Amino acid sequence: MLRFIPRRPIRSFGRIHGRYSTSSNSQNQLEKWKQELTTLGDRARVWGSLTVSLLRQRAENLSTSAQTTVHDLGGKLNKVTGYDEIDALKKRVVQTEQRISEQRQAAKDAKAAYESAVARRSACQREVNDLLQRKSHWTEEDVVRFTGLVRQDHLNEQTVATNKTTLADREADVEREFNELMRVILNRYHEEQVWSDKIRSASTYGSLLAIGVNILVFIIAVVLVEPWKRKRLAQTFEKRIEEISHENKAMIQDA
Repeated sequence: MLRFIPRRPIRSFGRIHGRYSTSSNSQNQLEKWKQELTTLGDRARVWGSLTVSLLRQRAENLSTSAQTTVHDLGGKLNKVTGYDEIDALKKRVVQTEQRISEQRQAAKDAKAAYESAVARRSACQREVNDLLQRKSHWTEEDVVRFTGLVRQDHLNEQTVATNKTTLADREADVEREFNELMRVILNRYHEEQVWSDKIRSASTYGSLLAIGVNILVFIIAVVLVEPWKRKRLAQTFEKRIEEISHENKAMIQDA
């Protein structure tokens, strides 16, 4: 006998199709979540980089502001204590040392030029002496050469005199700048001693003032605070005794 199974295969196909649809939806959902997580990660990285950049910029601004504030406070403190004059003298010392270095280099160049001019004149004079020793055998070329050497010796003499004067001036400039440096250094030393004495005196007066304030506080505590505390303590003690006495009387009356 034949059996009829109604629509069972169709229901099985529907279940399989539903399972496939559910699996596909889950995969789509997972892909969507992955994309959202990726987007959130990118946003977090961008936000983190922006935050780090802002923090770095704020830290730089705070550092610059702190340095400016410290520099301004240092300048005001130096102005109040008189240390700005010492700073000015330090700058003058540095400037004078630079000028001395420049003047020494100029003197060195002037000395080299003077020695070179002396050497040229000595060479010219030796050649003139050689020509004079054989004067009886001069030729026309020797006469022309002697005339040129005499002119050259005259020019060399002028150059030597000029370079000698320049060298003396440069050496005098070096000596003057050196004396100025010594004067500025001594003045700076004097101002530093005065400033040190001023700070030491201010420190001494500050210590004396602190000692005086402490003594004054001690006197006030002994003369005013301690009697007031004893008086208040006595009043509190008397008040407490009265309260205890009233309580005892009340208890006796009730009994």
